[in-house]
Amino acid sequence: MHRSMFLAFLVITGSLLAQEKCDFGSPEAADALVKALQSQKTCKAAAQLMDECRWGSSADAEFSSLVVEKCEGEFFNKLSPAGTENYETAMQLCAYEYARQEGTISISEAAMCQVGVADRFAADPASNDRAPSNASFDCAKAQTELEKAICSDIRLGHADIVLADVYRNAQKWAGPEKRAKLAQSERSWLKALPTKCIVTSVPLTEKQISCLRNQIEIRFSVMDGCGEAEDSGRCLLIIDNPENVEDIKPVQEMSRASFDCEAPKTALEIVICADSELGQKDIELAQAYREADASMGQSQHAKLVESERNWLRFVASSCPLGTVGGIPPVLTRACVRSAFEARIAQLRLCSQKPASDQMPCVGDFQITAK
Repeated sequence: MHRSMFLAFLVITGSLLAQEKCDFGSPEAADALVKALQSQKTCKAAAQLMDECRWGSSADAEFSSLVVEKCEGEFFNKLSPAGTENYETAMQLCAYEYARQEGTISISEAAMCQVGVADRFAADPASNDRAPSNASFDCAKAQTELEKAICSDIRLGHADIVLADVYRNAQKWAGPEKRAKLAQSERSWLKALPTKCIVTSVPLTEKQISCLRNQIEIRFSVMDGCGEAEDSGRCLLIIDNPENVEDIKPVQEMSRASFDCEAPKTALEIVICADSELGQKDIELAQAYREADASMGQSQHAKLVESERNWLRFVASSCPLGTVGGIPPVLTRACVRSAFEARIAQLRLCSQKPASDQMPCVGDFQITAK
């Protein structure tokens, strides 16, 4: 049983066990859960209710934001600058872990991850004021070329942190019989990775960084997507041979977006970085913009820059982006994807028009292509 099927089974089973406390699936049930979450007196109580009554769908992104907000009220203002950075990084890593996975269950899992982070920080905010981690291990003790490579770039460090967390969870579902095989699989993969990405020393080239990050992301996405399953032996085979896994989005070895996803600045950027397909659309849009800018010439440059800024504000106001840091639901992703596709087509079309028609053309903003 694949992890997505297993999680669906858990949601159904959990709903049967919690019939007296939780209702699922209807607008009335959603309203009741919202009110119940808002009425909880503490972060811990809200997080526990969210865990018991989770829907296992994109709706959990909306419910979880209420819990996170309640939890943040207990600790956020108490955090030191280092604690704030730790918290924001941990929240973003939740979205990063599931960015390549399709389906509403992955959105639910990412949202529940954020609830867990907020609950953990609320329980003891002072303990989270340590310096942010740059990898899953102590970089001061890095010995192998791969360890040194991971520690040389924070993007690789964050990917390594997610993989280590997913691997620890995988050891649980593998069980005693399969745990040794999983450990051997991990050792073999780690040994082969430097050769696959031609890593012999640091500093790394962007191509080497991209290769390493891509391979690590594929591994933790496949391993996470396998999860606690009845046929854990089959899962081990999938982990070692991920090429044909249908619900892990294939992504070329390139940047996650046209900007740095390690430090997204707006709600829109967070949405883009939480979905690998949107990240590639953003890169495609950036290329279409550069081509349009070159085609229109210097005389139109300032106007095109202003048009692009206005378009970004239009998307932010037209698509339900939600709060900064939250997990974007399916509707949000679909809205942003449609807007980007429309803008790409618009820039390519408008740049070919006469100069007098170019700015009116690019100023006609649409969420869907005409």
